[in-house]
Amino acid sequence: MQVKLAKTAGFCMGVKRAMDIVLDASEEEKGGLYTYGPLIHNPQVIEMLESKNVRVVKDVDNLESGRIVIRTHGITPAVRQKIKSKGLRINDATCPLVARVQSIIKKYANRGYYTVIIGDEGHAEVVGLMGFTEGRGFVINSAADADRLPPMEKVCVVGQTTLNVSKYREITDKLKERYAGCVIADTICDATEERQEEVLKLSKEVDAMIVVGGKNSANTARLASLSESTGRPTFLVETEAEMDESVLSRFNVVGVTAGASTPNWMIMRVMKKLEGIKRMERRGIRKYIYGTAEFFIRSNIYIAIGSAFLTYGTSLLSGIEPSFYFMSLSFLYFFSMYNINHLSDRESVRLNEPDRVEFYEKNRNILLAAGIASLVISLFLSLLKGLTPFLIMLVSACIGVAYSVKIAPPYILKYMRYRRLKDIPASKDIFVALAWATVCVLAPVSFSGWERFGFAAIISFVFVFLISYIRSVLFDIRDIQGDRFVGRETIPIIIGKEKTKVFLLTLAGIAAAGLFISSKLGWTSGIGYLFIITIIYTVFYLYLYHKRIISQGLSCEAVVDGKFILTGLIAFIWAYTK
Repeated sequence: MQVKLAKTAGFCMGVKRAMDIVLDASEEEKGGLYTYGPLIHNPQVIEMLESKNVRVVKDVDNLESGRIVIRTHGITPAVRQKIKSKGLRINDATCPLVARVQSIIKKYANRGYYTVIIGDEGHAEVVGLMGFTEGRGFVINSAADADRLPPMEKVCVVGQTTLNVSKYREITDKLKERYAGCVIADTICDATEERQEEVLKLSKEVDAMIVVGGKNSANTARLASLSESTGRPTFLVETEAEMDESVLSRFNVVGVTAGASTPNWMIMRVMKKLEGIKRMERRGIRKYIYGTAEFFIRSNIYIAIGSAFLTYGTSLLSGIEPSFYFMSLSFLYFFSMYNINHLSDRESVRLNEPDRVEFYEKNRNILLAAGIASLVISLFLSLLKGLTPFLIMLVSACIGVAYSVKIAPPYILKYMRYRRLKDIPASKDIFVALAWATVCVLAPVSFSGWERFGFAAIISFVFVFLISYIRSVLFDIRDIQGDRFVGRETIPIIIGKEKTKVFLLTLAGIAAAGLFISSKLGWTSGIGYLFIITIIYTVFYLYLYHKRIISQGLSCEAVVDGKFILTGLIAFIWAYTK
């Protein structure tokens, strides 16, 4: 089975904005926090918001205090006035596109126009829009409905922002015939249109379609309806539990898309279920190879091997003799740290990497024991090389283990803004990058003597810091929704995904320039030129991620972490051919 994921799957701009608003409010509000109606049409997200003490209310009659978040669909002016009269604080998460439609209706209603809203009567957005019509509004949902409208002189036509595009055009054409000179507003969300067009395109390339989203979500239902209209078997599911493996296994190519209010982790769980079906289909050597690769990546052996290769390469860049000894230290350290931290930070991993959580739950005791044993062995081996390497490894280990641990007694913690190192905004990526640079560069150089810590070692340290930092921030982009839910502040959350991508490309450019200049000036050996290949590879996988070719799962980790192994291979070839 081949699986194709729609590029537009996941939260739309308006939903993401609403989620950001309510999650920010949940961190600040100490009293009651409410949303006026379900924030979005996804039961799983609503359940998670409830776990953060965000409650859904249908009216404010019984509320005396607190903060209320207006959902993406918006509300009527009368409801807004009622909320204000109760003295409740308001966070307005109305989608900007919905707010634009409201302003269009208000503008023409003030001029005496009648408003015709094309949409689903009773839908929250439509109910909100009707409140701006000053009692001169009509809701229709088909061309036949247009024929039943009364005679009107001045007419303004708007559409529910998530409406089917072709349906909106069909009905507006009918209204133009009936009401000459009527004002037709283009109110369909561009993201909605793109999502619908991609479903139509993708359905031509697959044997079946899976639409992930809430059953009560209008836009998700429309995606499923569009897919069905192409004749492709279509399955609308809220969770992976609703997928029938025996049915889906009959199809060679399956497409996956999702509604605007479907979080990434739900899409990932569906993708994982499909991956499980693919795994069962594998036979012979392919099944063995894939199973082995999955084990190596999930258990963090793969990235630990990458650290050993990177240590070999950066030793040559630093101008010291590569040592299998320090390659082993790197392997043991990163194998232990990644396993211990993943096991201790299960809440975040559960949302961002549900397939890894399942692997950890099955092998928890073995991985924990192996991680602790690897850490102890790495410290013992570093001690054999002297006090300085041991202290470097010990400090790195303590920071790594303590990253997710509360750093003060409970009676002090209540007065602290940051209770753990990981609570410091954007700290994870810096600590991770420092750990890579310290273990792969600083520890080997310290053993060779601090007199070797010159320009070459500094360039090597910065090189490792930058490529590991880029890796860590890229995974923050991937995990942005889950990190928001657990309250972690990462670079993509602070400055946005697109600006973060530009930031990473800039860092890659700085790394390449640094390698070129240092090699040109003789600060490092000629291998610095060759390591620019690693930077080119980094830019390449950033491009693949941007195009969503390696957006999730094993392929993403295999490609991204492959740069560490590539660096080591470049160094091996250079060392034995010069």
